[in-house]
Amino acid sequence: MKSPLTYLSATLSVSILLTGCLDQEESAFDKRVQEENKMIEDYLDSNQIEAERLSSGIFFEELKKNDSGSAVDDEDIVAIHYSLRTLDGKPLDSLTADAAPIRFFHAQNAPNAFFPRGINIGTGYMREGEKYRFYIPSYHAFDTYSFGQLLPKEAILIADVEIQKLEDEDDIKEMNRDSIQSYIQAHELSNVEEPSSGLFFQTLEEGDGDAPKSGNRVKVSYKGYYLDGEVFDESENNKPIEFTIGTNSVIPGFERGIREMKEGEKARIFIPSDLGFEGGVQVIPKAIRKDFLEEYDIRNWRPFEPVIFDVELTDIQ
Repeated sequence: MKSPLTYLSATLSVSILLTGCLDQEESAFDKRVQEENKMIEDYLDSNQIEAERLSSGIFFEELKKNDSGSAVDDEDIVAIHYSLRTLDGKPLDSLTADAAPIRFFHAQNAPNAFFPRGINIGTGYMREGEKYRFYIPSYHAFDTYSFGQLLPKEAILIADVEIQKLEDEDDIKEMNRDSIQSYIQAHELSNVEEPSSGLFFQTLEEGDGDAPKSGNRVKVSYKGYYLDGEVFDESENNKPIEFTIGTNSVIPGFERGIREMKEGEKARIFIPSDLGFEGGVQVIPKAIRKDFLEEYDIRNWRPFEPVIFDVELTDIQ
């Protein structure tokens, strides 16, 4: 398993879907675009639905307008509720208003922060508080990817999307801080300190060695998990990872936490997303997330969520 501690951008450099299409002869892709365009138009006609077509090939209906809402802009963090189904009506996933919304990083020049990417593209035409229905051709959805009986390849999708809120980095920092503090209170954790802005630290077992400094090579055993307990990575076969302090080779919050420790110490580090994995890639339906990300070798980091690391600083050189 690749360690998620490596400090790399996970959101904006992914170029996956459409690669197959671009490798085909242009005429073959054009034919597919025309076929799917007709399938959507036939569906709309047969159901007496009036929808507009974007230049991207995505069709949309306005289900709820909010002219006073802020328009979605590049680099907004968009919080949404949704429902997702295939063009023939098969339900795939939904997130209703009584649940916390999911979030993703919106950028028209980087639609791969969200799959199906048509939702990222489509929300660029919306305002906060609005609800749209998108008819998404497969080349803006999951292309030839399929998942068991749930999602067939080249599936055309219908997505109802409601924007609950447009957020910025400060909103996410506040949300992460509140989530971490709620976790600490709910689990009745003691001796939790806040050594730097946003980072929370709990000593589990004292160490008797020195604290690491820039340039030191350290060995660390770890287990990383989300606030709901889902483990996303841990030291393989209990073998520590090694890295050099001060070289930006791990996420900032992890190194800051290690700097608070002494050799031999065990600790728990609570890391907000701005000091962790930041945006990540959002995928719906949720049932396909793990398989889809593995299929295309995308690291499975949830967008804008805090993480916890249980760590042991085993050696300093």
